[in-house]
Amino acid sequence: MLRTIFAGLKARPLRLLLSATAITLGVAFVAGSFVLTDAVGAGLRDAVAFETRGVDVSITSRRGAGLDDTTVAKIRQVPGVAAAEGRTTVSAPMLGPDGRARDAAATASGTDEELRPYDLVEGRFPSNAGEIAIARTSLADVALGGAVTVLDETGERHALTLVGVFDRPVDAGLGGANLVVSQEMLRRLDPAATVGEIVVRAAPGVSPAKLAADLKQAVGGNGISVVTGQEAAARLLYETAPNAPGVVKFFTAFAVLAMVVAAMVISNSFTILVAQRSRELALLRCVGAGKRQVFASVLAEAAVVGTAASVAGLFGGLGVAAALQAVAGQENVYLPLTARTVIAAPAVGILVTALAAALPAWSATRVTPVEALRTPGDGPTARAGRLRVVASTVLLVGGVGAGALALQSDVDDAAPLVVAAMVAVLGATLAAGPLIAGPVVRALARLTPGRPAKLAALNADRNPKRTAASAAALTIGLAVVTLATTVAAGVEAGRSRGLDEQLTADFMVTSAVITRPLPGTLADTLAKVPGVDATMTRRSFSGDLGKYGSYELSAIRGDLIRPKVLSGRFDRLGPGQIAIHKDIAQSTGLVVGDTLQTERASLRVVAIYDGVTMAGIDLGFAVVDLAQQPTIAPNEKSYDESVLVKLASGADHTRVEASLKQELSSAPLAMLKSVTEIKDDASASIRESLDLMWALTALAVLIAFAGIANTLSLSVLERTRESALLRALGLTKTGLGATVTAESVFVALFGAACGLLVGLGSAWLITEVVASGGDAIAFAPPWERLGVLLGAAILAAPPAALLPARRAGRGSLTAALQE
Repeated sequence: MLRTIFAGLKARPLRLLLSATAITLGVAFVAGSFVLTDAVGAGLRDAVAFETRGVDVSITSRRGAGLDDTTVAKIRQVPGVAAAEGRTTVSAPMLGPDGRARDAAATASGTDEELRPYDLVEGRFPSNAGEIAIARTSLADVALGGAVTVLDETGERHALTLVGVFDRPVDAGLGGANLVVSQEMLRRLDPAATVGEIVVRAAPGVSPAKLAADLKQAVGGNGISVVTGQEAAARLLYETAPNAPGVVKFFTAFAVLAMVVAAMVISNSFTILVAQRSRELALLRCVGAGKRQVFASVLAEAAVVGTAASVAGLFGGLGVAAALQAVAGQENVYLPLTARTVIAAPAVGILVTALAAALPAWSATRVTPVEALRTPGDGPTARAGRLRVVASTVLLVGGVGAGALALQSDVDDAAPLVVAAMVAVLGATLAAGPLIAGPVVRALARLTPGRPAKLAALNADRNPKRTAASAAALTIGLAVVTLATTVAAGVEAGRSRGLDEQLTADFMVTSAVITRPLPGTLADTLAKVPGVDATMTRRSFSGDLGKYGSYELSAIRGDLIRPKVLSGRFDRLGPGQIAIHKDIAQSTGLVVGDTLQTERASLRVVAIYDGVTMAGIDLGFAVVDLAQQPTIAPNEKSYDESVLVKLASGADHTRVEASLKQELSSAPLAMLKSVTEIKDDASASIRESLDLMWALTALAVLIAFAGIANTLSLSVLERTRESALLRALGLTKTGLGATVTAESVFVALFGAACGLLVGLGSAWLITEVVASGGDAIAFAPPWERLGVLLGAAILAAPPAALLPARRAGRGSLTAALQE
């Protein structure tokens, strides 16, 4: 039997090629997810090592204890200290080419090169107050020697000369700073800035543990933490690591999808192979092979193919991981190949292949010896039975029922019901595939002129199980991408709609330095600009609500923000009035008309609202009039502030925007953004995630088309005599190739349509359930993207049929008729 297995593999390499391709792609995705998981950790460890390189002792403050230059000087006097540097990061907005302030942060260039958490790429580091170095990733169109303008905390401009460009891990070294200036300039930018960390390098021969103990005696206590550099690196790694699992789960989910699609392709391929080899398997039974031997032979064949393809997929996973990191915009690509990846990824591929081939192998044992005496094609075509009708009906009814219950339940309770409904509907679609495949392809053939389309429909309808199985993989892939695309578009549309409903302004002005408020007269100044209809000031602060405690509140003047009001009125708040969030109302029992007594004011509740955080505007837990802020705030400092501007009806948007910028020239820290830009910024992360998801799903769809090509290739081999007879009756090679291509297009259309319908239905259910909980989401299918998706499926079908079509028209008619 072993010799028979290897002889079969040698005789049918092309029949197994596309099955192996599907396995390779699936394993490549699994291996890529493993490599990516390790890459996240490797990149994080490298970033932490970069941040703590050369550091033997790290000193930080806790519970508000202060570190300053005096502390640094004291540490430098401790025996065993070779060098000590204080690390301070301050806000330093940088003016762009358009003259508008952009967020940036600066740190001082240290005097000890070994303690610098950044590498010089070009030029040099600043040596005086008039010079600056910029991170390579933040470098604009400024050459060395050019002028760079930064703003200090008061908004005063400082023109500096660019003398260097440096490199650092993203958001790791410098704590996010992308500018390096001299110590003198750092003090000018923020005189009140404190030292965030003191890093120490030990003298040769001094152990970090011993030096840490000495420094702890010298400056420890009073909330000051002294640890070794190794301990500081471990702590930083621990604090940063929780962000990684979400990314890993995201890619692992798509790896599972790829393997499910690959398993369906493998199962379909081996089902066709077993059907085509029925005479061969029956002959083996005639010469004495038992059912177990036949079963084992098919599984062994699958294991050999799965092993070879899985090994290839393992190395393909390195390319997948590199591509995903490049798509994510990561500059440094990490490709760690661990023992877990080397063992687990091929094992998954071999196991999935064996499981997918188990059912066809069991079917092979049902081949009777009498099959060896039959002429090929004498057997009945595979039609769907009653059991399939019952199964699809039960699944559809169950899915619809679970969806109906989900719509009537709370959001938290509805989540399992939504998942159950989506899985059941997808299962019903796949189960009903053989029932509807024939009518669908016949309808498509009637809409398509020409004889090849009619022949293609007959071929597809001859074995609807095979047609449905070929389309099933594509159905799953497109259902997932349609679901995710539609939900993401719904989130974007919901935010945009919510912003339009709750924000009637056209522009928003914020401070480039969050700790520095905007000028108090700015709203009145902008209100006088021609074309401006109204302005509104909003400040966020920590306010005292008497016996209920302190909360994050907002103080406003104007009516350009209109949250969803649950009770009362939120038109204009006056002195002695307060609007509270529904969460405060539920926890305190306050209702409209109640009086809230603080230490210095008596406030009457006039509205209860359901605020939504969007576009950088958060009303917090309560809202009061701007004049009321001093009476309920422990201090008058606000931590966030904005001025909203609404244009008059018919005003020239471009002209008014230019006038607003002109007025803001006297307030250099003020940043002007239109509502359109705010919407784009809010949707940027969604679009980036969606683009990445499309790139990932493309691999699963590619596997699905490999399955279609595989099915067509095996089907062409099965119909060799039929194709030869058609050619003998006058059908040209071109016509025969067109028939195979039309069949591929019909299968792709059938699978794509089922996937789109399932994905849209699932997205609608998710949207309705989430929207019922008050979240900003709408059912707004992105028809353009979905059209591109359907068009791509149709365009990908002819290339998938290229090789099968060439095979169908190639070869001698006499030899084909004799086969």
